[in-house]
Amino acid sequence: MFPGAEERAALGLALVLIGPSLGHVQKYTGTWGVLLYVLGVVAFWAWVPRLLRRVDARVVPERWAWGLALGTGIALLLLFFALYPLADSGIVGGGSDRDDALNLGAREILRGRCPYHVTTYLGNPLSPLPGGMLLALPFVVLGNSAYQNFFWLGVFFLLAQRLLRDVRQTLLLLWSLLVFSPVLLQQIVTGGDLPAQSIAVLTFLWLLLRAPRRWKPAAAFLLGLGVAWRANVLFLAPLIFAFLRQQVGGRAALGLMGIAGGVAAGVTLPFALHAPHGFAPFLMQNKLARFEAIVPHADLLIAVVTFGWAWALARSRVGADAGALLQCSAHVLALPILCGLILASLQAGELDLHLAEYGVSFLFFGALANWLLLVRALTVSGRVSLG
Repeated sequence: MFPGAEERAALGLALVLIGPSLGHVQKYTGTWGVLLYVLGVVAFWAWVPRLLRRVDARVVPERWAWGLALGTGIALLLLFFALYPLADSGIVGGGSDRDDALNLGAREILRGRCPYHVTTYLGNPLSPLPGGMLLALPFVVLGNSAYQNFFWLGVFFLLAQRLLRDVRQTLLLLWSLLVFSPVLLQQIVTGGDLPAQSIAVLTFLWLLLRAPRRWKPAAAFLLGLGVAWRANVLFLAPLIFAFLRQQVGGRAALGLMGIAGGVAAGVTLPFALHAPHGFAPFLMQNKLARFEAIVPHADLLIAVVTFGWAWALARSRVGADAGALLQCSAHVLALPILCGLILASLQAGELDLHLAEYGVSFLFFGALANWLLLVRALTVSGRVSLG
């Protein structure tokens, strides 16, 4: 069904778009709804390459595409301002306190206090690491950390446009994310920080690899803040080091990794040492510890396997190509989530997909990587022009 390069890229894109939303689809439509959702999206993307072979995106002027992108952003803002109060109150979708956690944490830091002694309006301890609170500070000052999703979506659009070299293809990518991955809209409406964190890490990683050599330490500093938001970014370390070593040599790569690691540790350890028996982020971000009864030390085992997988990919697929790094990063970030879904289903005795939303961590990496592959395949066949 997917024999060619274009079809393989389309299938990969469909799977990336589907994965993070499985839990929400199951929550509202049940297991049969999940099946229909998966089959529908895969069937649609199986047909997309044939559509793109017949339709040339260049028939739409670039200025129209920029206007449509601006219109999309305005529509998202209006949707946010209309639904966010309802979602935040719990009237629609049960609400979320991820935005509240960043708001409270950032304000406590501004007051010079440790943020981890407060709880959200749902009574939960704060789960983001301090780097996330520091990166959210400008938006908290503006009124709400939830605004950062719009900033980072804009950054993602500009980054994708730079890589794809065509604003029309970038607009199609953005629309695909919004239409086929409903968890993204859910995160935007509820103010969740998963999209912002994923795009921030992707952006800092791209800057680290593409910035002139004199600016790489600054990019490594920013990447360290991204690591100190959610710890899953640590799984990318073997990939990042391998690509950096190819670019700047082993010693310089170690130095840059040291800067990123030092920043992450420097902003995290003071708070962790302040509450060594109950540092909430370490407890709440470890979603695999609950499966100890099924697999002893499941979290440690999955971490070791994921690091091994990252190292294997780094050795086999390392290269200067941005698409390869994005693809490998998506695979690495997806592995622990896949393991968690399997263990959660075994524990529940039925299909349990509630952890799938954490797949937003690989959503933007995988979607951009597969769109690059799709456009390049179409370029080879003469159907699409890359600039």
